[in-house]
Amino acid sequence: MARANIRQIEAFNAVIKGGSVTKAAEALFISQPAVTKLVQAFEQSCGFKLFVRSQGRLLPTQEARRLFSETEGFMTGVERIENTANAIRTSERGDISVVAYPALSLRLLPRYAARFLANRPDVRLTILTRNSTDISNSMLARAADFGISLRPTQDTGIICRPFRENWMCCALPAGHRLAGNEVIDLTEIENEPLICLGQDDQSRRVTDDALARFGVKVRRLIDVQMADTACMLVSEGLGISLVPSIASIGWEGQNIVFRPLAQPFSTSMWLYTSAWEEMSELAKLLLEAVENGIEEVEQAF
Repeated sequence: MARANIRQIEAFNAVIKGGSVTKAAEALFISQPAVTKLVQAFEQSCGFKLFVRSQGRLLPTQEARRLFSETEGFMTGVERIENTANAIRTSERGDISVVAYPALSLRLLPRYAARFLANRPDVRLTILTRNSTDISNSMLARAADFGISLRPTQDTGIICRPFRENWMCCALPAGHRLAGNEVIDLTEIENEPLICLGQDDQSRRVTDDALARFGVKVRRLIDVQMADTACMLVSEGLGISLVPSIASIGWEGQNIVFRPLAQPFSTSMWLYTSAWEEMSELAKLLLEAVENGIEEVEQAF
């Protein structure tokens, strides 16, 4: 005895609901003979009669009515599977996890992830904030679909490639003497109190190199671990800071302004992906949104 298939069950359900082969054919967009053939094949697989004719009408047998309660639930499950597959195919459903260093994960990533998720209510997102040295550990533990770090890695199991250059900018209190300038020349911040990022931050190294290259001496006032902390101290009027441009997001209306530098310099960003499995299409779309967000921020300077 041949096993029933989904198309046969679909035709059976359509006849039950429509009350006739004609209605079923219309619902399924196939011919009446095709419906009859499918129902007959399903009847043979079941081993009992499914319909009888009475006064010109096609009526389900008691066995068919009992069977329908099961096939209806089955077809609902099939439809749910099809809808889920379609949602995954069209990147409307799924899980994404991202790990990134603080300057990226605290402001830019949430802003552009929110825009990405606005039309995807069934997508679940996890954002992990780690220091650049710890991002590889998260990737090796498969805690994230992709990672963005300020340091390259040679760890087995991770594909590491250059991602973007993140340009540095000058953060100043809104009332600072240089706040009205469209561009800040590094020589103009000579002897200014500087809020510095910590020695283990990659941007600290490129900042020190730039200041030394142009012979600019500053008063190192405070060392902090995160660009966000530096910006908060700047907004309180304690000094100025040289921070990544992506840290400038979300400070509108506060006592801080951000200006590009006449002598531009940048930090390199590195993308980590798994060497063992390919990124999902959904994760690729989010990564593209993040990259576009970085581009948008940099174009604003």
